[in-house]
Amino acid sequence: MHLPWFSIRSRARDASSPDPGDTLDAQLRNECDAMARFALRHGLPVAPESIAELARAISGDAAASPVSTNPDVRRTLATLHGKLAAAIAPATPHAVLLLDSHYRGTHPFAWLGPVPLIRLLSVAAIAFLVAVIATGLSPDVSAKNIEQGFLTASGTSLLWNTLFLIFCAGLGASFAALFQAHRYIAEATYDPRYDASYGARLILGVIAGLILVEMLPRDLFESGGMRSFGKPALAMLGGFSATAVHRLLQRLVDTLDALVKGDPASGIAAMRNAERAQTAQTRAQMQSELAASLVELQQALDDTASTEDVKRRLAALTRTMLGAEPIHSGLPAAPRSNP
Repeated sequence: MHLPWFSIRSRARDASSPDPGDTLDAQLRNECDAMARFALRHGLPVAPESIAELARAISGDAAASPVSTNPDVRRTLATLHGKLAAAIAPATPHAVLLLDSHYRGTHPFAWLGPVPLIRLLSVAAIAFLVAVIATGLSPDVSAKNIEQGFLTASGTSLLWNTLFLIFCAGLGASFAALFQAHRYIAEATYDPRYDASYGARLILGVIAGLILVEMLPRDLFESGGMRSFGKPALAMLGGFSATAVHRLLQRLVDTLDALVKGDPASGIAAMRNAERAQTAQTRAQMQSELAASLVELQQALDDTASTEDVKRRLAALTRTMLGAEPIHSGLPAAPRSNP
């Protein structure tokens, strides 16, 4: 079904040099149009009145003068923008607009992905895969040579085996980045502001894979579940999860630091035990002094002390319990009455 207002966005998007004053109005129109398409395409619950009102607002805005925008139309578009954004949540308006433009466009490499980031990551994954296969064809790349490492191998054999491990790590890193980016695309929460971070993740993945297989001691994995993994598999694993390699290195650094300085946890536990003992001793002392004060008060009552003296003793005991006065020698004794 074709609606006349659906084509307005295409003409607005193809404008070569839009007026800077109409940037916000164009964003409202384009995002509302894209969100309406997204909601209709995925069967999201949107009121028919909102779609009809959006068609009238865009048609009225397009018919208006390009110099002055109708404030009522702008207010209507802003209201509809909020309603449509709530209807398509957790998808974001900007991501929906980007995906809609690529969905309606005819890019020659659209089969690689809907946005440039996905296409670049796909090309990177294919390039690393081809590089792994190409370096693996070399006779220098073998299980025996790859186990020698930097300190044993040399020359062309070391070069080919190191490149093979680097490409394996890059394959794991590109797979992880592509998998995470596809999740944002599927949820329509993609934000192009974070495109540069995926390049950094690829580089970190390659470095992490190389560190995992060459820089760490081989016997580190002999007692663990990764003892059956070969170096290529460890390189792919390190590239796939660079954060895991970072945590492993941080754990090694903390262990070495604990060997040099001693275990800080034992010192902290000793300080806490000393504080608990001091608190218990102070509490026992206060309880004993309070008990002595109560005994003195009971003796004063047995000796038929005056009412004013009893009130004074009770007030002093109350202040002591509230912490206003420390207990040192009990309550002041009242003069005994003469027989």
